[in-house]
Amino acid sequence: MLDMPDRVLDLLFRFLRQNGGKLSKRASEKEFAALTDDETARIEAIFAGL
Repeated sequence: MLDMPDRVLDLLFRFLRQNGGKLSKRASEKEFAALTDDETARIEAIFAGL
């Protein structure tokens, strides 16, 4: 599902852990602007199930 370099994936998980499983608006708009809203929601749902 996620085709990202390891360092970007690590950053994604770090942001999710720091923000209660949700990407902040700033992270969504800056670091992960390439993700659609649907992709972000799916990632957050998967993270919540871990």
